[in-house]
Amino acid sequence: MGIRMPKYSEEKATQATCILLKLNNGEMSLLKLMKLLYNVEREAINRWMRPFTFGSSCSMPHGQVISQAYNNAKIANQDRESVWTKYIKTLSNNKVRLISDSCGVDRLSRAEVKLLHEMFEKYKDKSALQMRAEHHDKTLFPEYRDPGNSSIMTTYEDILSALGKTKEQIEEFERDLHELSILEGIKN
Repeated sequence: MGIRMPKYSEEKATQATCILLKLNNGEMSLLKLMKLLYNVEREAINRWMRPFTFGSSCSMPHGQVISQAYNNAKIANQDRESVWTKYIKTLSNNKVRLISDSCGVDRLSRAEVKLLHEMFEKYKDKSALQMRAEHHDKTLFPEYRDPGNSSIMTTYEDILSALGKTKEQIEEFERDLHELSILEGIKN
């Protein structure tokens, strides 16, 4: 189905990351953060049939990621001005640090903030390597495909199918996203 998709929300991804970092005393490994953000996105799709950030997902050598959030966090992108870099910095040791706690939560619903807290609690005692291993476990993340040293796009249909959604639910999801993108275009 040739549908338009809403744009990735860097603001929501940034606010979500700020919350996760605050819950983890202001710092976290990049690998663990990327796994957490993907897990939040996936759980939002599962619960609400709506993505959290509307980011593009992909399978990478260390598991699933939201591509745009990963790009925001890359050390090479830390010098560009963006919503992300105003509040968050990736250090040379691949730690992600909160540099300003004035990020706010105005782009997030109460349910989304609750989901972030829930997912942090669920994974707070797992190491980055444990979470990486989970992302490679086909019983937990059937949408993961080994990309070798590259990446492979993971579609919303891949995620929804892995979550056990029916063909009808997937088609409704796609129609909803198409309508949202049209509304987004009207607003802009």
